[in-house]
Amino acid sequence: MTDGLTPAWSAGQPIAGWLRLTARGAWLIRDAAVEHPALRAHLNRHYFRDAAGRYCVQNGQQVVYVRLDYAPYALHAAPDGALEAHTGEPAGAVQAACLDEAGALTLLTALGAGRVDEASLGYFADRVCDADGRPADEATLAAFMDGTAQPALFLDLPGGRVPIERCLAADLPSRCGFVRDPDRQYAAPDPG
Repeated sequence: MTDGLTPAWSAGQPIAGWLRLTARGAWLIRDAAVEHPALRAHLNRHYFRDAAGRYCVQNGQQVVYVRLDYAPYALHAAPDGALEAHTGEPAGAVQAACLDEAGALTLLTALGAGRVDEASLGYFADRVCDADGRPADEATLAAFMDGTAQPALFLDLPGGRVPIERCLAADLPSRCGFVRDPDRQYAAPDPG
């Protein structure tokens, strides 16, 4: 029981180290896939970000910190370009786009940072353009990803043109404001 001023989740000791989210948005408990639909739905429904950028699942009075393999969300694009997270939530407007050295596309959306799933990459690849709106060719994209050239590239999306940044996978958490592995930090006090 809480006093009404303290969040209920603060009543229990936080837990870290056993709940993981893959780059494709699959839940793992102690590295075993969560197969039960009701458990997956529970994890998706109670997934949130704390003020320190750590992603968690609220489980009753317990907070369980999530280790992220890549980004906090896996994003899927509908044919009309609407983005949905692995949790089933709409991702909202795209605010920034980051392309890493391996070609993984991460979008910073109203919901948070999400890696675009492989099945949706074609939708975005068809929308990469240069500053004049011409489609970018494969050689330009390859040079952008490996850092040998830094042409101005954009995603031409229904909500507007968004610049694409080159961002190494290791730098993504600091660029997008999240913690990939809270295991060593989970007991640190929340700054907010």
